[in-house]
Amino acid sequence: MIGFILKKVRRLIFFRHYKNVEKYITVGKSHFFESFRLTIIKPIKNKIYLNVGDDSILDCKVLFESDTGEVIVGNRVYIGSSNIICKSRIEFGDNVFVAWGSYFYDHDSHSIDYRERENDISQQLEDYRAGRFFIENKNWSVVNTKPIVIGANAWIGMNCHILKGVTVGEGAIIGAGSVVTRDIPAWTIAGGNPAKVIKEIPDEYRRKNQ
Repeated sequence: MIGFILKKVRRLIFFRHYKNVEKYITVGKSHFFESFRLTIIKPIKNKIYLNVGDDSILDCKVLFESDTGEVIVGNRVYIGSSNIICKSRIEFGDNVFVAWGSYFYDHDSHSIDYRERENDISQQLEDYRAGRFFIENKNWSVVNTKPIVIGANAWIGMNCHILKGVTVGEGAIIGAGSVVTRDIPAWTIAGGNPAKVIKEIPDEYRRKNQ
């Protein structure tokens, strides 16, 4: 009985959340699991932040820490309980699998200049003490950001970190626990920190051009 009640409560929380954020989403015939969350710190009116195709399943958290950015999810994509933090653009091609515990982070969060990081702390304190979200007025102009692209038919293992500017090629597989800082070629298996190509996927397991 308790389990049934908890499930009903979770569904109610999800539906309330989705109703609040659906104006920032375009979606085809896809599904959002109960733990899906979309957070936009300073949303722009009438801007679409999340674009989802058909037959996809999202069980992730998507965060826009500023008013910019766009996340695009193709068709037949599964994104498990992972985190997508976007300032510029993060794109998932068709037929992509993402396991749980992974992070996609398309910016550096802070400047390499210590003075700018000192300014970040001061601004965070000012925002928080004024009752605002603590990074509501962060200066993003000094933060490096580059898009992330996950190619069609790629598979991202659990607990991976995909960092700014990375392209994971078509059909590539990223081993669990990897930190991806550079492009991974199509139809390869990569792993480690930083992730490196371990081997190529045999030709018979590659998608042939139609």
